[in-house]
Amino acid sequence: MRRLFAILSLAVIVSGCKTSEANYRAAYEKAVAGRDSGDAIENTIYGAKRRDIDSRKIIADGDTVEARVQRVVMTPDGGGISENLRMYNVVVGQFKQEFNAVSMRNRLADSGYPGTFVVQNNEPYYYVVLGSYDTQAEAVQAIKAIPEDFPITMKAPLPYILCRP
Repeated sequence: MRRLFAILSLAVIVSGCKTSEANYRAAYEKAVAGRDSGDAIENTIYGAKRRDIDSRKIIADGDTVEARVQRVVMTPDGGGISENLRMYNVVVGQFKQEFNAVSMRNRLADSGYPGTFVVQNNEPYYYVVLGSYDTQAEAVQAIKAIPEDFPITMKAPLPYILCRP
């Protein structure tokens, strides 16, 4: 009798631990929904850091441009020196990987933009800076001067001004 009870108990335990196809399907659909939602990044450390970025609009000479305030430093192999980093920086690329930012910077330098450099924040997140300026008006004029045939394709919110605090 004990033996029969032990066998039945073991059978119940073993069969109760099996994952069903329905469970797999539900987990898969939840993962796909999270990945495809626009808020997926918001649940990561990058999302938390981005929520902390102070975004604002800069108005200069009748033009309105997006600006973000964030503490950044020069990236060691990013093509610039700390003395070139001013208060208002025109950002034309942003990346999670340093290699991608440096690669874009090199392509821009080869295309006639030798003053381009890479900065990073403490995430680290990397920004390709086309130019760095002392005044808002200079930075807005620089964005307006970006030609239609610029050698890289920019997606919103690019370009924008990255202001140092």
